[in-house]
This record gives sequence, C-alpha cells and structure tokens, in this order.
Amino acid sequence: MLALSCNFSYASNSPVSDSKVVNGLLKDIKSAQKKLSASQKELSKLRASLSTNVRLQEQKVAKLREQTAVSQRLQDEKTLSLQQLQTRLKTWSEQRQYQQNILSRFNHNLAKQPFSPQTSAKEKLAWLSQLLANIDSKINPNWHSEKIVMPNGELHAAQVLSLGPVNLFIEPTEQITGFVSLVDNIESTAAADLFKVTLLLASDESEGIIALLNTGKGKVSFDPTLTRAFKINSEQDTIIDHISKGGVWIFPIVTFGLFAMVIALAKAIQFYRLPSLIPAFNERFAQLEKITQADDKTEAQQSLFGQAKGMQAQLIDIALQSDIGQKRDDRLFANLLHNKHKLDYWLGAIAITAAVSPLLGLLGTVSGMIETFKLMTLFGAGDPAAVSGGISQALVTTELGLVVAIPALLLHALLSRRVKTYYGQLESSGVNLSQLNTQTNGLSSNG
Repeated sequence: MLALSCNFSYASNSPVSDSKVVNGLLKDIKSAQKKLSASQKELSKLRASLSTNVRLQEQKVAKLREQTAVSQRLQDEKTLSLQQLQTRLKTWSEQRQYQQNILSRFNHNLAKQPFSPQTSAKEKLAWLSQLLANIDSKINPNWHSEKIVMPNGELHAAQVLSLGPVNLFIEPTEQITGFVSLVDNIESTAAADLFKVTLLLASDESEGIIALLNTGKGKVSFDPTLTRAFKINSEQDTIIDHISKGGVWIFPIVTFGLFAMVIALAKAIQFYRLPSLIPAFNERFAQLEKITQADDKTEAQQSLFGQAKGMQAQLIDIALQSDIGQKRDDRLFANLLHNKHKLDYWLGAIAITAAVSPLLGLLGTVSGMIETFKLMTLFGAGDPAAVSGGISQALVTTELGLVVAIPALLLHALLSRRVKTYYGQLESSGVNLSQLNTQTNGLSSNG
C-alpha cells in the first residue's frame, strides 16, 4: 500500500520536475551565451590593442633599423679612407642625377613643359605631389568650375567635366557647350588651370551635356581620337605662317622667286606677241616674178611684203635693199644676232634663279642646324620644343628653295625651247633670203 502511494505521488509530480529542468537548462544556456559574447568582446578589444601595440613596435623597430643603419654608416665612415668616401659620394651623386633626370623626363612626357634650370628638387617633388593629387581626382570625374577662353577671346566661368584627355564644358549663363583643352605654357605653376574652347556644339547636341550636368545621365558627343584631331587642327598654319618659320633666308628666296616669275611672265607675253613667219617666202617671191604685167607684179609683191611682220620683215628689207653678196650676208647675220639677243634677253636670270634658290635653301638649312645645336647646348636634346625653331628654319628654307627652283627650271626650259624654235625658223628664213635673186627696185616690206 505504501509502495503504490509512492508511485502515484512520483507519477503525479514528474511533469512539474521536467519543466523545471528545461527552464534551468535554458537559463544555463543563456548565461553561457552571455559569457561567450562578453569573452569575444574582450578578445576583440585585446586583439585590437595587441595589433596596435604590434604596429607601434614594428614602427619602432623600423626606426631603430634606420638609426642603426645610420649609426653603422657613420661608424663605417670613420674607418673608410678618403678615396672610398669620394667613391660613395660619386655614386650618390649619380643616383641623385638619375632620379632628377627620370623626374624631368616624366614631367616632359606628361606636361610637355620642361623644368627651368633654377627649379629645385623640392619644387619638383611638390609638382609631382600635385600631379598625383590631380590623377587621383580624375579617377572619379566630376564637374568643377573653371575659367575658359571663348573663341572671341572672352573669359567665361563654366562647368568642366574631364574624361581622361577629353574635356567637356557647359557655360551655364548662355547654355553654350563644347570641348575645351588645357592651355599649355602657363609660367606660374601655382596658377589655376585655364582652358580654351576647341569646338562648340550645336544646340541639339548640347541637350545631352545639359542633361548630364543636371541629372548625371545623358548622351554626349565624344572625340574618338582623344583630342588628337583638335591638336592637328590647331597646328594647321597658313602659308604666311609656314613661310615665316624659315627665318631671314626666306626673303632672298622669295625675292628670287618673284623676280623669276615677273621675267617669265614678261617673256611669255613677248613670245605670244611675236608674229608668225611666212613659210617658203623665196618660192612665193619666185612665183611672183613670173607675172608679166608690171603693175600686177608690183601689187602682188607689195601684198606679199605686207604679210611679213617683225623680225622677218627686217630680214626681207635687208634682202631687197642689198644685192647678193658678202654685204647682204653680213647684214643678215648681224640682224639675226640682234634678234637672238632680244629673244634671249633676261632668260639667263630665270636660269640663275633655278640654280641659286636651292643653294639659298641649303644655306638656310645650315643656319637652322647651327641654331638647333645652339639650343641643344642650352636646353639639352630631351626637349623637342626648344629646338623645333631651328629645325623648322632648316626644313622650310630647303622646301621653299626647291619650290622656287623647280618651276623656274621648267619655265626656263619651256621659254628656251620657244626661243630655239622661233630663232631656228628665223635663221632658216635668213639663209634663204641671202640667196634671193632680186634687184634693188625700191620695194620694201611694211614691217
């Protein structure tokens, strides 16, 4: 009976005991979690503190190593000979010069503006730091206010967006948009950037840039050549600008060219106005001699003589006024020499121009190269902008000398051929007239 009552009592109290056990376990778990979280926080704080201490200790170790290296070097220098010190100083100087050259070359390749000889190493490093800051700002392009030079020369404030080498702008007041480029050769390195307009966009193309400024999204025109097209367009010179690069030797070359041109034009007009020669004059005159009527014969002869003009008319006059013989031949020969001199007059000047112009161009080339070597001595060979003036003079004078010489040579050849052809016909006519059998009867040509 007692056992049954005990069993009944245990069975009736077992659910209460189980719930207490579960609650106790949950409390233990929560307590353990809180302790674990607290331990993790303490470990994190301890880890951060240890990391800071380790970093500080590493920095101290690095400083101590530097101090040790300096102390070791000082200690070594006490035992080094003078020659070894000089060798070490030379090595350090070469290393410093190498670093300076690398920095100068980097500046020239990037900024196209060489350092002046007075620029100190501190200023070069400051320039490099500023350049790195600019590069860092270009990684995330954004609009910034700049001063731009408009095509009419006015200075306006505008918003500029730099996308690599391409720079877009918008002038908020007049809603003008387009492309700009950075103005080079600003002497003061502390001066703000100054941009000049290279291309203005039409109103329909401006909407994309305006939307890009206002909303951050928009379709814009882009230069696929990355500003090369703008640079090529800006470097296109007029003929006067191109010729002026040749320096002082351009003036004699141009003078010779104009001189040859005027002479060639005058001789061309002279040859154009030369009358045509009467072919087979002797045969025609012989046919007139067969006319029996004296009046008809005289009229026909006068008509034939009237057709002769210029130099041929002079030869006919000599033939009619002189009998066949040495006297007629001498007079005809003298007249032919006189006419040949008139035809050849001033043609030699064109030939001289064709010969002298390349020599003047070569002289300008030599002068330009001398100037180039002088500039290379002053500024070194690493800066092409400093020596471009002498090279331009050398090339432009050679070019212009050939430009003058080649047409002058062609004109001289053409005009000389015309003289040779006309004089050959005139000489043939004179030879035939020397054998013309006529009597001096008062007839003469109308030339």
